[in-house]
Amino acid sequence: MFHVYHLFSFVYSILAYLISSFINSSAAKLGLSYSMIGLINFFGAASYITGSLTFGHIGDKIGHKKFLILEMLIFSVLILIFSNFGGIAFLFVFAIAANLFFGSFFPQIEGLIARNENLLNIDHSKTIIRFNLSWSLGNIFGMAFGPFLTVKMPQLIFIFGFVLNLLSSSFVFRDFKKHGEKIIFQPKKTLYSELVHIDYSNIKLYRLVYRITLFFSGLIYTAILSLFPKLINVSGFPLKISGFVIVFANISVFLTFLIMGKLKIWVNNPKISFLFLFVLPLTSMLMFAKMNLFLFALISFLGGMCYAIPYTFAIYYGLTTQENDQGKQGGFHEATIGMLFGFGPLIGGVFSDIFEGIIGLGVMGIILSLIIFLVQILFLKKLNENNFFKKPS
Repeated sequence: MFHVYHLFSFVYSILAYLISSFINSSAAKLGLSYSMIGLINFFGAASYITGSLTFGHIGDKIGHKKFLILEMLIFSVLILIFSNFGGIAFLFVFAIAANLFFGSFFPQIEGLIARNENLLNIDHSKTIIRFNLSWSLGNIFGMAFGPFLTVKMPQLIFIFGFVLNLLSSSFVFRDFKKHGEKIIFQPKKTLYSELVHIDYSNIKLYRLVYRITLFFSGLIYTAILSLFPKLINVSGFPLKISGFVIVFANISVFLTFLIMGKLKIWVNNPKISFLFLFVLPLTSMLMFAKMNLFLFALISFLGGMCYAIPYTFAIYYGLTTQENDQGKQGGFHEATIGMLFGFGPLIGGVFSDIFEGIIGLGVMGIILSLIIFLVQILFLKKLNENNFFKKPS
């Protein structure tokens, strides 16, 4: 069902979330304000967007494997250098450098997998879901152990990153020399294409709407990932256990992708898709309750759904293309991810400072819910005007 480039998606997601949680946990250890933590994440996300939009499409032109080899080698050197520094300025620089790498890395993996599996006639929805499962499983490990390692053994994160990039670049180089840009993979029969109608006439509208929806709904998820270490710590719980609470968000992401891959009632069905998005106001309302560890974990779990549900819609329609531009579309998709990882912590930090805690995130979530509902209503109205819902005579 899976091939070796899904393994790359998995292990690099572990590294990405180890680094992300290292940055946010280190900021909490330094006693930085919610807004300052948000600002660090904002600069990192701006770098992620830059990497996605600047380098995401390069693989379409020169080859995804070639670019992966180059950036893996460069990042291995940077990780070795960054392991010797600390402090607030270091967190800003490290966030920018790491996000520049991951922002350019994931479009290459997405494009490589999508293009090769399309040539093998693998069902598009199964390509997307299997890719989502691989990276979201990595998120679970990275987020769970990131804060713990930050407190106990921070150097282990840097050692893992250095070794991973050296070994990976060596493997991709040998694979490229032997097979070029092809993925050698014998799919199971259950992966082959099914007859699913795709509304290409409205595909650009689908991409726009669901990328906008992913951005606004995902802001809650990214605010939870970046601010919960401090929110949990100021609530009287040890910082080192915060990762084991926040990881429920990533477990939720994985389980949501698994379920969405089995339940395909949302494919080409915007009305059903709209109903799935009601998880955001539910998550937001829980933030007004008196907090304990169980409630922190429940909000984390639902927050993961706020991200994973629209993510599924956005990447499915984003990588649905007739123009052989999977890397380019992957770049746009990852730029959307970068934006929500930047603005979520920043806006969430400001709201948390204003309302002095998690209630600020609840207020933010209610506002975001209203925006998303408006976008979806206008979307359905536009499709109706385009005769999308009218049966052919």
